[in-house]
Amino acid sequence: MSDDDEPVDASLVPSEAVWQVSDDDAGKRLDAFLVERLTWRSRTSITTLIREGEVSVDGAPCTRKGRKLKLGERVGVAVPPPAEPVRHAEIGEDLAGRILFEDEHLIALDKPPGLVVHPVGRTRVNTLIQGLHWLVAHSGRPPRGGGLPRICHRLDRDTSGVLVLAKTSAARSELQHVFEGREVHKTYLAFVQGQTPEEETIDAPIGSDLESEIELKMAVRPDGLPSRTRYRVQARYPEATALEVAIDTGRQHQIRVHLSARGNPILGDPLYGAGADPRIGRQALHAQVLELPHPILGSPLRFVAPEPEDMLALREALGGGKGPLAR
Repeated sequence: MSDDDEPVDASLVPSEAVWQVSDDDAGKRLDAFLVERLTWRSRTSITTLIREGEVSVDGAPCTRKGRKLKLGERVGVAVPPPAEPVRHAEIGEDLAGRILFEDEHLIALDKPPGLVVHPVGRTRVNTLIQGLHWLVAHSGRPPRGGGLPRICHRLDRDTSGVLVLAKTSAARSELQHVFEGREVHKTYLAFVQGQTPEEETIDAPIGSDLESEIELKMAVRPDGLPSRTRYRVQARYPEATALEVAIDTGRQHQIRVHLSARGNPILGDPLYGAGADPRIGRQALHAQVLELPHPILGSPLRFVAPEPEDMLALREALGGGKGPLAR
């Protein structure tokens, strides 16, 4: 990746920045190009910036959001910073120590809990993707080929564990096919309230919770999308059970919804019934193992994220040792 692929102004959230259009970006609409870079801004606000003449192409103001960009053109923008303090450097430095695998096509890392993956809703800054972009642009750590990391799948803010991102358009396209084609095998670690059978398959459709005022809350519904979750017991405790969980579908909040629906909500999950737990400051769910074919080479890949410290502490509080999931 050349230096021209990154903002010339290297501040964390620039008031002015300039990018040169690369091969991957040639042909993109101006607004789509900026949405990928001004990740702390909403699409609507970016459209407003373009309309008000705050965006230039090769030094001339451009007010057409649908203008197709050409290879080598330079896109400049003047944009006000977000009101929220920006911690992209702090996040990026932490993520540098969490990389599980990287080549010129993709990067796999161990996502910490409490971190939103991508700007969404009211969260416009301090996300994982922005921390990674900072890491590429500012740390002096040369990227291993490819371009800026791009999201292919997500984990909830308070779910930790393996996350895979593409570094090229070709890798992203193939990874999306891999995820949509269910060629990915994920194993989660979950601590749930109460006791469960030794193993079970939960086959129950999931859709929006129409009885809840909370946006994006899901529920088991007869008219929902087909959803299938499998689990087996990893360890038992007097008041809780540790489960190895695999999902055959990827519905929003699927594991949380299915386990709650069977009467065993995940510890520390206030949205789906268990409530806050002082022994762990978030839902006790960790994406521990992810297996998939390499998007370009086709070779099998297996990534393992170690059990996080807060879950190890939870085990101790519950009265037990580490289980065998990551062997």
